[in-house]
Amino acid sequence: MSSKHFMVQSRDVELAVTYWPNPGKPTLLFLHGFPDCQKTWDHQIADLKDEYALVTFDMRGVGQSTWSGQRNSYHIDHLLADISAVIDGTVGTEGQVHLIGHDWGSVIGWSFICDPYYRSRVLSYTSMSGPHLALMLDWAKRSLFSLRPSQWAAALKQGAFSWYVYLFNIPGAAELLFSTLGPFIWRTALTLNGVEKQDVYLARTPEEIKRMCLHPVRLYRQNPLNPPPLPAVNSITVPVQLIIPKEDRFIAEQLFEHYDEYVCNLQRHVIEGKHWAHHSHKDKFNQLIDAFVAAQ
Repeated sequence: MSSKHFMVQSRDVELAVTYWPNPGKPTLLFLHGFPDCQKTWDHQIADLKDEYALVTFDMRGVGQSTWSGQRNSYHIDHLLADISAVIDGTVGTEGQVHLIGHDWGSVIGWSFICDPYYRSRVLSYTSMSGPHLALMLDWAKRSLFSLRPSQWAAALKQGAFSWYVYLFNIPGAAELLFSTLGPFIWRTALTLNGVEKQDVYLARTPEEIKRMCLHPVRLYRQNPLNPPPLPAVNSITVPVQLIIPKEDRFIAEQLFEHYDEYVCNLQRHVIEGKHWAHHSHKDKFNQLIDAFVAAQ
């Protein structure tokens, strides 16, 4: 079945949604990260569209989606409302989806399934390369206050991995970089971290790249120091599949070591690949999604 393209209203933004309906089949909703757009999921769409209904959308400020000048418009509270609006606009106010997130999409997805109001809309959650922000800070605190040098080393390693977060919080630095060197920085970052040079996803225009970077960089300014609350032990009841690329240079595997304390039904899969493993190792990634969703 062919895809449908439409806009969904969420608070003071409009979100560009693409929907592949497939009556009687489970619905998968994909959440892209930074700096990405919904086209990052094209490899998944091509492989899974015959067996599932599929939904992708551009996060606020990306692609054809509008952005808000409201203060804290990129705080997670607004982003959760965006996901809810997309679910309502595709499968209805009583519909449920299997959620898949990467990078910031994964970070936001964790908060979605932790929220008592939103989690009833989710049948399962597949997360790659993005932690729950409060659990990340809790892990850092545990590591730094431990008496184990290996934990200190892991915390320092993740601190080094997060160099770009510090850069993005220097006033004007990200805007200057992305406005002048955006296409070069974007393509270099992706090709060094899992997107092959011949991948058609790299054929984004300078304007598309600018829209993927400039407004969404506020994610790094409005959330890490104002995170969602720490979930209670054993409070995450949605079945979760955690996919961990071995060579991810942004998110260390150790960040997820305590998640069994919070998630009642957790599966872990360590796979080959770097940060954009859903591109470079798409077959394995898609197989894991298919098997996990079928088991629910």
